[in-house]
Amino acid sequence: MRPLLALVLACSACTGATEKSRAAWDKAVSGQGGASKGSGGSSGGRGTPRGTGVRDNWQALAQFTTDSSEMLAGGSTTVSLPRLAKQLCAEVPEALSEDPPPEAVRCAPKSPFAALGHEFELELGRDSTIGLVARELTDQDSGELVRQILQRLRGICREPWANAGRADNALADFHRCPTATGAEVVVGRFPTNLAAGQWHFSLAVLGPG
Repeated sequence: MRPLLALVLACSACTGATEKSRAAWDKAVSGQGGASKGSGGSSGGRGTPRGTGVRDNWQALAQFTTDSSEMLAGGSTTVSLPRLAKQLCAEVPEALSEDPPPEAVRCAPKSPFAALGHEFELELGRDSTIGLVARELTDQDSGELVRQILQRLRGICREPWANAGRADNALADFHRCPTATGAEVVVGRFPTNLAAGQWHFSLAVLGPG
C-alpha cells in the first residue's frame, strides 16, 4: 500500500477522511504526529508566509518533478528510502536509523523550493513516493498553487491532466497525469481546518507499480 500522502491525493471521500489521512501520514513520518527527527526545519512543513523573502522558482519545481519521475521509473522494488533521503534531504532524518525503519520521512530539501511566497517541505515514501508539501495555506493560495502547477507542469505529462476528485466531495481538488517514465504526477489540496481557513497542498510523484 502506498503512503498516506498518495492516498490523500488520490482523493478521499470526505473532509473528515482527509484530516484522518493527514494525521496518519504525520504519524508515519514521525511516530508521534509531528515532523520527523532531523527534518531540518522548525516550520513542521507549514507554508512560509508571504513577505519573508522566499523567492518563487517555478522552473526548479518543474525540474524537481522531472528528476523525481526519472528516479522512480523503476518502481518500488528499485527505491531505497535512505538513498533518496541522502540524495534529496538537506539533512538525513534520524528516524532512518531506527529499527524498524519508518515507511516515510519528512525533511527540508537540499535545494529550497518556493512558489507564491511559500516554501515547501519534502516527504519521501518507501514505496516509491516523492512529494513536496505546504501546510496551513489559505484557500486562495492553495487554489492558486494547484492552478499554476497544472499550467506550468503540463509539458511533463504524457497525457492531459485528469481530474481525480470525487463527485461526493466538493472540496476535493486533485489532478493526476502519467509521465513518459511510467511514473505519475499528482497535485492537489484539501482543507485541514475549514474554520481557520487552513489548507494543505501537495505535489507528488508516484513510481509505477
